[in-house]
Amino acid sequence: MRRRAAAHTVQWRALKATCDSYIGGTVNYPTGATYPNLPDLGQGYQGSSYLPALLEEGLCYQMLKSSNPTAAARYGAKAVDILLKMSRPFTTASGNQGEDPCTDNGYVIRFYGVGFGLGYDWVYELLTPAQRTRIFTTANAWLTAWENPSSSACANFEFVNPQSNYFAGYFHAKAVIALATYDENPSAPAEWNDWLNIQFGTRVQPYYARHLRGGGWPEGYGNYAPLAIFNMSLPAREVRTATRKDLVHAAAAYSFPLDSADYAMHFTWPSLAYFDDRDTNHSNSTPQPPGTTNVGVFQQILGELIYWNSPKASVFNQYLAAVNAATSNYGAADPWLVFLEVDPDAATTALSTLPLSYLAPGMNAVAARSSWGTRASWMSFRAGPYVNNPAQGEEYFDQGSLALVQGGTPLLLNAGGWAVQNPNGTAGENDVYGDNYGNFSASNIFLGNRELYNVYYVRHMSGSSLVEPFGQAAYTTETKQVRTQVSSYEDGSDYVYVLAKHLEDMYRKFTAGVAVAGWARQIVYLRPNRFVVYDRTMDGSASYDQYLAWHFPANPVAGTTASGGSRLDVTYNGRYAGAMTTVLPVKATTTTVALYPDAKPVKVWQVQVRASNSNISQRWLTVFDLSASASMVAAASPVTVIQGAIVGVQLPASDVNSVVISNAGAAGTRITGSIGYSVADVGAHHIITELAPNAGYTVTATTSGNLQNVSVNPGGSVMSSGAGVLDFYLSASGAIQKPPVAISTLPISSLPVSAYPHPRLRTGS
Repeated sequence: MRRRAAAHTVQWRALKATCDSYIGGTVNYPTGATYPNLPDLGQGYQGSSYLPALLEEGLCYQMLKSSNPTAAARYGAKAVDILLKMSRPFTTASGNQGEDPCTDNGYVIRFYGVGFGLGYDWVYELLTPAQRTRIFTTANAWLTAWENPSSSACANFEFVNPQSNYFAGYFHAKAVIALATYDENPSAPAEWNDWLNIQFGTRVQPYYARHLRGGGWPEGYGNYAPLAIFNMSLPAREVRTATRKDLVHAAAAYSFPLDSADYAMHFTWPSLAYFDDRDTNHSNSTPQPPGTTNVGVFQQILGELIYWNSPKASVFNQYLAAVNAATSNYGAADPWLVFLEVDPDAATTALSTLPLSYLAPGMNAVAARSSWGTRASWMSFRAGPYVNNPAQGEEYFDQGSLALVQGGTPLLLNAGGWAVQNPNGTAGENDVYGDNYGNFSASNIFLGNRELYNVYYVRHMSGSSLVEPFGQAAYTTETKQVRTQVSSYEDGSDYVYVLAKHLEDMYRKFTAGVAVAGWARQIVYLRPNRFVVYDRTMDGSASYDQYLAWHFPANPVAGTTASGGSRLDVTYNGRYAGAMTTVLPVKATTTTVALYPDAKPVKVWQVQVRASNSNISQRWLTVFDLSASASMVAAASPVTVIQGAIVGVQLPASDVNSVVISNAGAAGTRITGSIGYSVADVGAHHIITELAPNAGYTVTATTSGNLQNVSVNPGGSVMSSGAGVLDFYLSASGAIQKPPVAISTLPISSLPVSAYPHPRLRTGS
């Protein structure tokens, strides 16, 4: 780092300019003006201005204390001034100048607490013994307030669960306070023992290994994720530099700081300018929408990859550069963090070396794309238990929901992220909040029913009035024994296969019993542009209203399709976004409604798909096509079943003809015996799911008129995949053809590197 400072890199110049901007100004106490003009400094939002200024001045001091002690002294003195103002003890007596550690249920600890520890360490030699005592005494009081076991304590609802942006701030703060003050603070040894063995060892590590393996953050990637990922990643590095203890590659590994890279890359839209906008997003006053890709979180993750000697660092560095260019450096990290984490000389690797799909098994989230080009087709899907602290409530209620995008043009939306965009983003945010958390109203479907997701819904109605709330809830594995998961995932190069089961576990019950008795969702992505969604559902009563909901960025227009189906085309901002075609149930009806009716303008349109009967058990086949024009959309229609309990769709199109066959039985059971089906006599790519894994089959086809009758029998040389998918091509004459050349999906290993990680730099030195 000192080498980079001496070389006057762009990052160092930005850091030094920021350090200089505070010199000569006054640092206000927490009770003073919060946003004074430079060179003065106030706390900002609950300490948000104090922390970066403290760390910037401290880092400038550390970089120059040997080469330019005169300048370093100015920076060090300013850092001490900030730290002493931050650590002013809080009192309820008159004349108080300190910050209450219970402000906003302890939100403030993410800035103050982290500052107490890092500031103490970075300017340690400049502090007098009395000043050190004051700082760690205040820090101890803050930790005590946060850890108060009383159910009425200010931060108790946050402390009891290790997954929230609030807890992340506490987690980081306690680590650095204990490590930095260990030699002088009488409470520090106990604090360190509790952090290592209880907060980390018993709570965070097992919870994150189970629910956040593969990365992600369930509170909105454009919202709380950047700071929360920072606070859950840096402690591992700080522990390593202070104690030589490696938590990331331990037997009970804490892989979250490294897994975050995979998630960040795969769940960014192909355009690179927008992120998968699930969960909480707040409206803003900037030209960029809330889901705009945040460069700062990429910068922070890159630094951790480099520090831990990850083999993913070079490709992630290239991805950061691409995102930076696409967003004009939107949401860049504070100068101190950019200088710490971004090495301008770090190597890069082409994005084309990345795999084209990814499963984050902790959050049960899947992303897949046609290529790493900026015009590629892309999907994101999530189907798992609630991961966020249920009392925090920043994760939304969309398990089983699918989002689809071509480049930067969405077809299927995460409506909660889209509705809060400008114009009138604040009104949209209020609508989303009311839908998720509002009080039930028999006459207003958009209050408290969580009705904004691309999922299966069951309503209890009395005429046109709702009887009780419906939709999903914050059900967790730990409290509700939720079984919801992505049970199967496979990338077969020309297809991606995903199966999610037990989605019914996520639904609220009705007074009379279950609303959703069963729901499994299967997705077959036919690269490059088509997605076949197969839903097997069961509701609790034939008297309930059941439907699939899909959300689009523009009012869909009816198109032409086969008899018994319904096609809707979507054009957004003058660009064709794609089409949805209902295949099963035959003669399903579609209803389009504005979400939300009071929105000006309407940003989200909901399509409700209903069966023509009230059977409690239904099979739904829906095709989404991201082709570049309406004329290229496949003409989806059901296959004719000749033998076996199967369902299927044929997709003749101008570019490639496809057929997808699936089990009509329960999700996760295997097709047994022989099956047969009839399709148009054109050459086609056939995918059959839920067969026996790694088994041989014989495929034969005969022509009758303009139809091709296909028979698939156990035993033979055509092999199913490990997930039980049979992938083959038939010519118009019925001959089996070789698949096309496989799309390259070279993997980037997510396994720990074999060499023991070496510290590349020491935080704050």
